[in-house]
Amino acid sequence: MFINNQSKLRKISSILFVAALTTGFTACDKDDDDDPTPTTKSSSGITMSFKTTGGDESEFIISKENIMEGEISAEGTGIEQTGWRFYYPVGKTLFASGYSEDNQCAGYASNANGQIEKKGEFIFDNALEMFGKSDDEETLLAMEIPRAGFGDKKLFFIDVNTVQVKRIVGTKIFQSTSDSLVAWPSALQVRGDKLFVPFHKLDANGYFTTPRADTAFVAVYNYPNVGEQPEKIITDTRTSNIGVNGATSGMIEADNGDIYSFSCGAEMAGFAPASTKPSGILRINNGSTEFDPNYFFNVEEATNGGKIFWFEYLENGKAIARILTHDNGGAWAAFGRDVFNQKLVILDLEAQTVTDVTNVPLHAKRYSSPVLVEDGKVYVSVETASEAHVYQVDIATATGTKGAKINGKTIKGFYKL
Repeated sequence: MFINNQSKLRKISSILFVAALTTGFTACDKDDDDDPTPTTKSSSGITMSFKTTGGDESEFIISKENIMEGEISAEGTGIEQTGWRFYYPVGKTLFASGYSEDNQCAGYASNANGQIEKKGEFIFDNALEMFGKSDDEETLLAMEIPRAGFGDKKLFFIDVNTVQVKRIVGTKIFQSTSDSLVAWPSALQVRGDKLFVPFHKLDANGYFTTPRADTAFVAVYNYPNVGEQPEKIITDTRTSNIGVNGATSGMIEADNGDIYSFSCGAEMAGFAPASTKPSGILRINNGSTEFDPNYFFNVEEATNGGKIFWFEYLENGKAIARILTHDNGGAWAAFGRDVFNQKLVILDLEAQTVTDVTNVPLHAKRYSSPVLVEDGKVYVSVETASEAHVYQVDIATATGTKGAKINGKTIKGFYKL
């Protein structure tokens, strides 16, 4: 059935993918480069990447002392960004990378006066769509990924202190010209002297179909001496391709050095066709470069049919995750704002348990940069059909507390700079 309708499926998937992204990638009119050294008011509170509502959906980097009361807006404050952006923190530096409107990535940090300011920037040819960092948090890793064809994926090594490119390495990760398949990376996870790059196998024509969704794939490279070819590619058929499009956390590292990956496989999460394997979590033990054959966290079974759409590591072997409660919203629906079926949970990765976060409604959420964990709490942005709020989640009790109202579309991330 899939083979007979493949051309139709590719066309539909391509149209739906573009439509889903368009809702989040609308450009703003004002360029933040109009002011050579723009600053936001203060870095003493929590800094946020903030998206407004309306026709432009402009984005700002703003800071606020108290995000648990009152309202949050960008009116009269913040550093306006150019178009839709990816945000990724490394240490005390926040990187904001252009997607549709410009080819620049800027680093922001707190200056001597306690204000957030741009400390440097660099340019690229095509959008950087995957990010990671070195263990010592001195290097940002960013990957430029062609959306069609068999060109190299370019891995950038950026000095966090100077915001300058140190090196660029071209790699294909995986390709098969006979099957017309290429790799789409879903994380850049460094651990010691290895770089782990999980990936989807996509059609090479740029339609984002996933004809090999029923296997988890990870390319393993030496680090920092990353070469043009991986040392090896490891696979696991217990679950599907790792990660989802647009998220940087297909893999996370626990305190003890174990690496965990999540697999979704849902049609709503961009898989076409959807995977037949259960949504779950795999582990690569500390010191190993192979999947642990004795570990498989079947999230779909533990959540009565739910599929994990996103996770981030917290502390003490726990992660926060969003679960799609069902997969009947249609292609790419989890990336839009029409289906509100995501619930927030705390995962115990060792015990393989799922605990629903109380007091947090079902919601929609497409993009999140790495989370801020502070004093046993984590902060998230939650958007329902009628409103958006900050929620503070107590990790130990899996309890959510509603915070400030977001006078905008979303907060893409929370940071302590």
